[in-house]
Amino acid sequence: MDLMFCCRSFAFLVSSVLAVVSPSPLAADFWVSPLGDDSNPGSESEPFLTLERAKLAVRDLLPTQSQDLHVNLYGGVYRLASPLILTDADSGQNGFDVVYRAVTDEIPVIVGSIPVDGWTLVDSDLGIYGAAVPDGVQSRQFFVNEQRTVRARTIDYPASFVPKFQPDHLPDPTCGNPDRTVPVTGGGGIEYIVDPLNPEAWRDPTTWTNQSQIEAVIITQWKSMRCLIDEVTEDPGILNDNSKLIKMQTPGWWNANMFRNAGDSTKGKGDDPSDVGQPGMWSFFEVTYFENAYQFLNEPGEWYLDETADVIYYIPRVGEDIATIDAELPVIETLIQGHGSDLSPVANVRIENLTFSYSTWLGPSQNGEGYICDQSGFHVTGDSNPTNFSGHVETVTRTPGNLSFRYAHDIEFRNSIFAHLGGVALDFGRGSQNNTVDSNIFTDISSAAIQIGGVQKLDARPENAAGYTSDNAVSNNLITHTGKDYVDAAGIFVGFTERTSILENTITHTPWSAIALGWGWGLLDPFDGSTYVGAPNACPGQWGTFTTLTANRGNRVMNNRIENFIETVWDGGAIYTLGRQGPDLANGMLIEGNVASNKRPDGGGNIFYTDGGSRYITLRNNVSFDNPPGYIDFGQGPLGGSIFQPVALANEMQDVLSLLTDLKISYGSDTGGCRTFGDIHYTENYFGDYQFFDICPYTFDGVKYPTRMTYDLNFFISNESQVPSSILDAAGARLTRSNPEPFKITSITPLPGGSILIDFNAKPGGKYYIQFSEDLMIWETVLPAIYASGWSVQWLDDGPPETQSLPLLDKSRFYRALEVDTAWE
Repeated sequence: MDLMFCCRSFAFLVSSVLAVVSPSPLAADFWVSPLGDDSNPGSESEPFLTLERAKLAVRDLLPTQSQDLHVNLYGGVYRLASPLILTDADSGQNGFDVVYRAVTDEIPVIVGSIPVDGWTLVDSDLGIYGAAVPDGVQSRQFFVNEQRTVRARTIDYPASFVPKFQPDHLPDPTCGNPDRTVPVTGGGGIEYIVDPLNPEAWRDPTTWTNQSQIEAVIITQWKSMRCLIDEVTEDPGILNDNSKLIKMQTPGWWNANMFRNAGDSTKGKGDDPSDVGQPGMWSFFEVTYFENAYQFLNEPGEWYLDETADVIYYIPRVGEDIATIDAELPVIETLIQGHGSDLSPVANVRIENLTFSYSTWLGPSQNGEGYICDQSGFHVTGDSNPTNFSGHVETVTRTPGNLSFRYAHDIEFRNSIFAHLGGVALDFGRGSQNNTVDSNIFTDISSAAIQIGGVQKLDARPENAAGYTSDNAVSNNLITHTGKDYVDAAGIFVGFTERTSILENTITHTPWSAIALGWGWGLLDPFDGSTYVGAPNACPGQWGTFTTLTANRGNRVMNNRIENFIETVWDGGAIYTLGRQGPDLANGMLIEGNVASNKRPDGGGNIFYTDGGSRYITLRNNVSFDNPPGYIDFGQGPLGGSIFQPVALANEMQDVLSLLTDLKISYGSDTGGCRTFGDIHYTENYFGDYQFFDICPYTFDGVKYPTRMTYDLNFFISNESQVPSSILDAAGARLTRSNPEPFKITSITPLPGGSILIDFNAKPGGKYYIQFSEDLMIWETVLPAIYASGWSVQWLDDGPPETQSLPLLDKSRFYRALEVDTAWE
């Protein structure tokens, strides 16, 4: 068989390559190497071993700093046993910076993982291998050959598992009723019957081991939740004479069921009083799947960590040799922490050309909390949360950053890579000012890539100037494959901030919205002596009353290229906003020159989504094409089939909501929102539809909202060709960075069964297509495109549907790889 591997095909030519230029060595320079020694002087020829030692050496020079101080990292892997902690004592002084950077043309990688090796076969039928890990190790992610693997899970919508919460107290939803403030408690759990529709290996939950580590997961609308099992019992349920009960850990189970049905808040009760207090569509009404038990292991690429026995199990993917795999288990939660204070911020630090990888986040596994999403990575914790009728909670917890900054000024991240991370990749919290995130790559992130500002009352109205989050810039970054574990997260999230700039980024493959800005649904904004009610069934003033505006003003979202969004959940958009964004239009939010396309076709949502309470926003020169409206989707019936599956234990709520899914109810437009306030100006945009999709019409005191929506010189389009090239060309990132290896196919491996494994060099976050031909004349493109998460990619030709047949069973087949991502130059 004749195989050809080529070729250097680009959508455009590379005209320049970024290189790290190191100046002549200065007395203020230090070097670090994985082969160094902390007893060395830290010179170029005798480098330190650790970043911590280099930090202390720099600290000694700061009182008399008269030039930038450089910490130069040689290539290789730097394994952190604890975070690199930066305080005000590590800040650049006298107008100069402390710079952590790569040595020219080398790739230092800072990781929070341990390598895993010493694999032995433990189940030959399923191909499960096991390896010992150190005592007490915990992790929620596992990576093999730079690829994220899947934590062992059941099939979707397993049969005859029905959540049933039994609240201790159900308040009257009438506004002002003090009953509404009583914290939610209760019992119940997930009722089950051993159902032959489920695979034999796990159909009986009493056989599940390490039950307190197992999570029940629900993914619905814009939310995702994870509740920890307490124990599987044979206690009788209440739904069926034969059902039994899985008990759940609290407070996560309480918080997942705090969301209850209610009617219109102005009436204080539903049209049918018997519906009041029933589980809401944002409660834990169904099991999408169970996760994290040995019994769930059955597919290549799945893993399970037995924390009791200190053993990790893994089923290799096709083409992986267990003896040679590069296996990384993240064990620390923070790689760099830069937390200052209002009086002493951490400041004047630059980080250039470094790679940050393999860090986890353990919060959902601890203290019975699970992960109970409110929205966009902010989740509900604790045991003092009252029954909620609006779907949104006053006090929420942020998902932490694997690189975390607070009260941080003039911090810069440039030309760096953030990959394979288990929380938010880069988080700038309260008091972060004048920080820059420019020309970086974010790929394969469990939650958001970047998070700026907070959502609490103190973020909305800081006590002093130091508490404001202001003048931060996120520009020219490539952000791809975010929300890998927490699918409710946006690619970029911005809370209460002043003059944040989100400029010229390329954002692709996000499970919910690409960019989300704002918080509060109007409940933190002053209005008519109280607050605007931008969430159905909320009450005026229920989060307090305010006479001053929030911090929001002057934020800009400009010239971003957004593709492949709303890929998992629905009810999101390319750009999503909440709440009042300034004192008036002139000082409000500007959304300009953004190009959005290729939304998941079935994903219901609004492309430019001005949601609850959104006000004072200008949208100019934005573009939407190839974004059909999509549909409502509340999941499928058991086993992903019809709601009439003959399951042993019926789930009436799941049946009703999955019927709505089956009805294919259209949802969304190019613009829209629920209880949007208004004062929004649309000018010179290029949309296919200007009908505002008013999801939940609202009238207050005779005024119908949204109000004062103005339209000026907008254009109707049906495809990309009708958009001025000047707008298309200006949108998105333009990255320049050298690959340590030239772009080419590097190897071919014939595999048992007739498939072929192809390896080629790549750029992290880059977009690639494989093409094949039988005669070198006609080339067929394999879909979908491949997005690289590291410096190399593997692709398997195992026949249909990607190619028409197995290659070794047909005549000669030729291959080539094309690099086509326009984020790269």
